[in-house]
Amino acid sequence: MQDKIWYEIKNTSSVNHLPGVVCIGPETFCSYKNTIKASIDNFNSHIDWEDMWTLNDAEKRINDGHVLFIGTDKEGPIAHVWFDNDYLYNMYVNPRRPDGYGVNFVKFCLQFIPTDSVRLYCDDWNIKAQKFFEKIGFIKIHT
Repeated sequence: MQDKIWYEIKNTSSVNHLPGVVCIGPETFCSYKNTIKASIDNFNSHIDWEDMWTLNDAEKRINDGHVLFIGTDKEGPIAHVWFDNDYLYNMYVNPRRPDGYGVNFVKFCLQFIPTDSVRLYCDDWNIKAQKFFEKIGFIKIHT
């Protein structure tokens, strides 16, 4: 069994414009179906994870009030992250992204989440994710 390591950040992030980032909610879901599908396919081409969400899952989450951000470049999606109120989850950044993109992407998305703080967890074995979120400024709150 894997343990979860919880993190939190005070939501004071402010990043100037980051080109190619879209925020997907109920009113924009249909317009971005192809982008969402491309982001899912992109993830699946790099990572084999049996719990990966589908386009149908995305629609249900969005209808339940979750928010999806997708970062794109000229070749297509290079990052995605989900928020359920103050909870960040299912973060992914494509290996082809420029250096520092993932940190800037998350910081940029945070400023659109209307909460004082945001929390997340990393599995204890996922040291890379832990270091990534600590670089953004997340602080360990539960071990």
